[in-house]
Amino acid sequence: MTDTAIPAAGSTAKSSPASTAFRPDLQGMRAGAVIAVVLDHLIGWPSGGFVGVDVFFVLSGFFITGLLLRELNTTGGLSFTKFYIRRARRILPAALLVLLVTVGAGYIVFPATRAKETLVDSLWAALFAANWRFESVGTDYFQLGLPPSPVQHYWSLSIEEQFYFVWPVVLLGIFLLTAKTGLRRWGHPRRYALIGAVAATVAVSFGWSTTQSATEPTTAYFSTFTRVWELGTGAAVAIAGPALARLPRNFIRPVISYVGLAGLAASLFLITPDTQFPGPGAALPVLSTALVIAAFHSSPVYGLAPLTNRVAQYFGSTSYSLYLWHWPVIVLLAAIMPEQQISYYVAAAVIALVLSEVSFRCFEYPIHQSRWLEPEARTSPSNKTRRRITPRGWSIIGAFIAVTLVLNLLVISITDQRAGVGETNETLSAGETVAEAGQCFGGPAIRNPNCPQLSPSELTPPIDTFAKDTQGAFSCWRGEGEEMKSCTYGSTRPDALRLALIGDSHAATLLPGLSRRLEENNWSLATYVGYGCQWQTPAPGDCDDDMQELQSSLLTSQPYDAIVTTSGRRYGGATEAAAVIAYQAAWSAISARGTKIVAVADNPTVSADVVACMTRFGGDPFKCGSDRSKALADEDPLFAAAAKTPGAALVDLTDSYCTADRCPAVVGNVIVYRDTAGHVTATFAETLAPKLVEQIRAALSA
Repeated sequence: MTDTAIPAAGSTAKSSPASTAFRPDLQGMRAGAVIAVVLDHLIGWPSGGFVGVDVFFVLSGFFITGLLLRELNTTGGLSFTKFYIRRARRILPAALLVLLVTVGAGYIVFPATRAKETLVDSLWAALFAANWRFESVGTDYFQLGLPPSPVQHYWSLSIEEQFYFVWPVVLLGIFLLTAKTGLRRWGHPRRYALIGAVAATVAVSFGWSTTQSATEPTTAYFSTFTRVWELGTGAAVAIAGPALARLPRNFIRPVISYVGLAGLAASLFLITPDTQFPGPGAALPVLSTALVIAAFHSSPVYGLAPLTNRVAQYFGSTSYSLYLWHWPVIVLLAAIMPEQQISYYVAAAVIALVLSEVSFRCFEYPIHQSRWLEPEARTSPSNKTRRRITPRGWSIIGAFIAVTLVLNLLVISITDQRAGVGETNETLSAGETVAEAGQCFGGPAIRNPNCPQLSPSELTPPIDTFAKDTQGAFSCWRGEGEEMKSCTYGSTRPDALRLALIGDSHAATLLPGLSRRLEENNWSLATYVGYGCQWQTPAPGDCDDDMQELQSSLLTSQPYDAIVTTSGRRYGGATEAAAVIAYQAAWSAISARGTKIVAVADNPTVSADVVACMTRFGGDPFKCGSDRSKALADEDPLFAAAAKTPGAALVDLTDSYCTADRCPAVVGNVIVYRDTAGHVTATFAETLAPKLVEQIRAALSA
């Protein structure tokens, strides 16, 4: 992604493990890769357009390995200073420019919380650790459904730079270890050692990639270790240079290249977001790219018009700039104008192309061709030269900036943790602010046309922070892969009615409202809520063991008087019928003991467009929402399960979310949803609590 083909340097293919000639076909490969990525990100077509990143990985592994081998073969050593000066000059200016512009634009068009998260993401990206950041965020359940970061695409750049930090040391180590063979140049023992090292790296990384892609797909996608095999494949082609140089210069080379191009074209449509990726899903585009590289290794390129035409060469030369700019433009523009409109697509494409062209011509290319970071040329005393910062000075500045970035991340992290703890404790012991608001605040206002409408700046929770409005809902929560936690709230009197709350994150959102009304009803509430913990037999995902243990406890210990349960309507099972059967299997045995089952119907779903509409720059959140038929299009299996299970009752609060034909994003001046996963804000859930408690009491007395 960040390297260009190396210009001719005067050494022959016979004495070099990789050709030093400029490769117009590989420049064209860059063009195809970046266009595929941009189209996929902008319009979602082709389905496998994201494999363009894998093409970049292979090309980068090839170019960097070839460059390092040429220096090692020529001088017997490596100048790490020169290597990293070239890398810094090629990568840093454009990357940092885009980060600075994105952060600034984010603070203009994003709500405060999202703008701050963009800043944090950018700090990680500036440290070339963005993939670690997004690996962590991607596996955080409470980040699911939130809008994407405008610098998320820096994850691939971070992996490349991490590879560049390690790979030169590995190659130099192999050269030093094989120096005792007496072969100071490109001999067989040295080549075998390199091939063995690369083969082992590729094999181990690919195996780990395949394993982790099956068990932890998000981690696998962003992990350095699951991607190294792709860069290693490009390195293997560079090492195989002497053998590839002996390919005859006839139709065989173009045929090999076109076979590789056919494989790449197929991967764009055969691979989908559901493909197990990167292992083994990325094997087709990676091996296809390797074939294209190998086809004209150490040979002039001919017969490849699709890759060598002027358009392909232009996009190849500007591919780095276009890759950096396209994603921030797509994300930031979505915060200003509605998506899925022709005007949005055209504007995003034009702005991205203009920015990439301007930054490439006026910023990236001039710096790349300059002597920035290199020692100042010696001059005679009579010559006047302007003063400039020495490489040592730049090193000190760079170290200072890196330390500053790390310290900023630590301060932000500590501040957020302290703020989060304070919010949770305050919420669970807060007063009756919702009750005091009356019938024009939140859910009760849905049927009251006389309720006044406030300005967007007066909404509750504020637009700047609504995505974080959980208010203690997840203070006793089982995360993915963790053990089930249980907490008890409410009355401690001996005659208290014993209730349990069981379910996934949608069940957890009921807690803030219920917890404040337990004492007045003399209820004691035990919670069993966690990631993917639908109360089913068997339970889906990794919560099955915990749910089996809980089911056994419910059957053998003192029974609860009633169990309240709910789950996301989209996550009940593979089909509605299967989900109903699984719910019945879990509920029937418990209701047979005399425990009342109260199923709370899930809230309507919400689309990404609706959530984006809420935060649109200069928009009107009161106009955001979706048709009732669309919001309820996914059948909720809890309805049928409650109807078919003796001793079960259903509580349906849908009419507190929707009118006869529409489900608005703001009801009674309260924001309803905090993300596209269907999690309601804790504030809105609290406004429903009086009605929820009333219906639970009715179900218990029935």
